[in-house]
Amino acid sequence: MNNTKIVKLKTNDNKIFEVPIDILHKAKFISDILESTNDDEVILLKEVDSINLERIIDYLNHYKDMEPKEIPKPFPEETDETFFKSILNDEWTFEYLQKFNLDNLFNLINSAEYLKIDGLVSLLSAKVAYEMCNCSIDAARNKFGIESDMTEEEVAEFDKYPLD
Repeated sequence: MNNTKIVKLKTNDNKIFEVPIDILHKAKFISDILESTNDDEVILLKEVDSINLERIIDYLNHYKDMEPKEIPKPFPEETDETFFKSILNDEWTFEYLQKFNLDNLFNLINSAEYLKIDGLVSLLSAKVAYEMCNCSIDAARNKFGIESDMTEEEVAEFDKYPLD
């Protein structure tokens, strides 16, 4: 018989998830709320939708009994897939990150920050950094949808100097 306590979480799109409490310890926001709520209360997650909560639950289930590897800071400017895989715990984590396009990543980072899941924020931020690696300024602007108000001459002048 399973005696694991279940916590009810309600997303901002009004879906309720019943989640075992033992996977929620890495979500500091939820842990803090659990200290001051009744066992049967539904916890409203105003900044998290159901899609991102499902993704977060997958992460929390996988990392229930382990910590993700520490991500190098600063993140190396040039890297490849082999290096990126080497800074992750396992193949599951690499495959997990491959599911997300850039919009998904930024939305999931916002949800993870709201729930105060530091390891997930760090992991997702590393994926964004990896996506930026080996990109020229123009390629990074295109990839991330960043506009520049610099003239072509200003960009050319800026490009003369290496970034340290």
